[in-house]
Amino acid sequence: MQTFVRQPVLYPVSVVFVDDNPDFLQALRGAFPDEHLNRFFTQPRVALDFVSSRDVEMPPTAADYFGAEKKGGNAIGEDALTDPARFEAVGAVVVDFSMPEVDGIQLLSSIRNANCMKILLTGVADEREAVDAFNAGLIDCFLKKTDVEMPRKLATVLDNAKRKHCAARGHISLHEAGSTYRDPRIVKLIDEVAAREGIVEYYWRPNQDAVLMFDAEGAPSVFLAWNEEDWSFHCDIVSDANGPAELRQGMEARSIMPLFWPSQAYRPGLADVKCAAPLPVPGWNGTFYSWTRLDDTATERELPTLAKWRHA
Repeated sequence: MQTFVRQPVLYPVSVVFVDDNPDFLQALRGAFPDEHLNRFFTQPRVALDFVSSRDVEMPPTAADYFGAEKKGGNAIGEDALTDPARFEAVGAVVVDFSMPEVDGIQLLSSIRNANCMKILLTGVADEREAVDAFNAGLIDCFLKKTDVEMPRKLATVLDNAKRKHCAARGHISLHEAGSTYRDPRIVKLIDEVAAREGIVEYYWRPNQDAVLMFDAEGAPSVFLAWNEEDWSFHCDIVSDANGPAELRQGMEARSIMPLFWPSQAYRPGLADVKCAAPLPVPGWNGTFYSWTRLDDTATERELPTLAKWRHA
């Protein structure tokens, strides 16, 4: 039976804020100052036209799954990393409830993009209607404008919206390829490394079965995670290819974790193999991970990273 696994991908997406009160919008600008990703509107209709113009592609269909099965590939779906417009897609819309032209629930209800989180900001008198709209599935979340914790809560909601949006853009791997990276223990480590190292975007790569990362300056790095089967697979390839004995011995002892980038595995004659000290994955015996910086020349120069998009 075919197994489909959605692989890790995360990158910044755009957010639209709508409020007819310029002063409140200005306060939101202060809380969310990234002018490249955050868009602010006082006119609901203009905001709606903007959101509609940023709709992304449809998810893979059943035909895509069957086609990939026949071709023998290990992943389907469009490659988000190669899409320069991915940062412009709207991952969330934040709307004030009380506006003279149209109320916030009506505006959010008219958004057809299922991959866009709909967030309503309410006053005290609007809460009952907001609850009804949430229960009816017209909105995804509502927050009180009078809550002093609203900016912090909104930031958390927007981070979740980004993750939900990006998850729908990740490669769908076949034949259990890359299944290690979808384990919650590995997902947690990926996010910990990203937070610690200033990573702003990452993408599972089907040809390397690894997660390619970029920081805010566009510097690349790679996150690897191998379970016991992965270690055996890579050790056997090094042995079968008559690779260096010290490489095989270090891998068997789990003292080194080689990165064969841009290949997935060792190949004859491969020189200058980068190696990192493998770190054990908590709660998963025999599984290790590593994070390795790459030279800029190790990735395709034309890849549209966030850093390049900001300076375009």
